[in-house]
Order: sequence, then C-alpha cells, then structure tokens
Amino acid sequence: GGNPTLSIFDRYNDSYLRRIGTTVLAYVNMVCSSLRNSIPKSIVYCQVREAKRSLLDHFFTELGKKETKQLGSLLDEDPAIMERRTALAKRLELYRGAQAEIDAVAWAK
Repeated sequence: GGNPTLSIFDRYNDSYLRRIGTTVLAYVNMVCSSLRNSIPKSIVYCQVREAKRSLLDHFFTELGKKETKQLGSLLDEDPAIMERRTALAKRLELYRGAQAEIDAVAWAK
C-alpha cells in the first residue's frame, strides 16, 4: 500500500504516465490506420457483390425468356439427349404425382 492521501496521479511519476499516453495514442493511430484501409475495401466489396447480384438476376431473367430450342443451341447439346432429359422430367413428374396420390390414400385410412 501507499499513502492513501496521495491521488493516483501522485503515485506514478510523469514519465510513466507519458509512456501510457504514448502507448494509447499509438493504439488509437493503429486502429485509425486499419479503418482507413478496411473501410474503402468493404465499400468496394459491397458494390461488387451488389453488381454481381444484379448482373446474375439480369442474366437469369434473359435466359428464362429464351425458348427451349434457343437454349439447346446455346448449350450446343445433342438433340437426342435434350429429348431424353425432357422425357425423364415428365416421367419424374408422373412418379411424383403418383406418390402424392398414394400418400393421400395411405393417410386417409
């Protein structure tokens, strides 16, 4: 313990308090420097992310407007494979419909 009548500033000498002040100032300057570097990067990242999202939305909208034949020509896919995929998609829908009916009957009992 020290003398209780002395203030906290009287207990430490001036050079110690200056060293603390210098350390705190260095830390604040480091944080400010870090923010100066990271904030512009964050802004650009947000702009790029939004532009990407916007471009993808536009791309998918335009792609959705195209007909199956146009999409097939863009993909340069074998027409037989495209027909088989269409037939399999129809068959899958039939199976799903049948499964839904079976489930409805099974739950009704």
